[in-house]
Amino acid sequence: MKVVPNYSAEDHEESLSNTMKFSDGRTVAVEVPGRMVVRDRAGETAFTPDGVRFLDHLRALFMPLDRAPSPAFIRRLREALGMSQHAFGVKVGVNKPTVARREWGKLTPSKKSIRAIQSIRAAAVRRGVSLGN
Repeated sequence: MKVVPNYSAEDHEESLSNTMKFSDGRTVAVEVPGRMVVRDRAGETAFTPDGVRFLDHLRALFMPLDRAPSPAFIRRLREALGMSQHAFGVKVGVNKPTVARREWGKLTPSKKSIRAIQSIRAAAVRRGVSLGN
């Protein structure tokens, strides 16, 4: 994946339709908004920093969670769900400082919290989540 940090309005192109394959065999159809897709100097498709965050949010929602989530995963999932640390903590059953410490890698989630995170994510995927608006 190419990231282009410095880009101008004329670099933007139409939305990019693509698929993302996950290690468990699932495939997700993705349409990356045009404002997040640019052409690099060689004319190849690249992503703006917002485009990379968008794809990270998708990964957090759809990739298998077969072990304790990483700090980055917790943050990207929370962001993908549009939740503050406080709101996410309420759903998981912990306070805001605990969420912050988990996102900083200072604290590992308990098994109970991991189950809650899996449940929150599954419910969001079932009802649908809007990203990149």
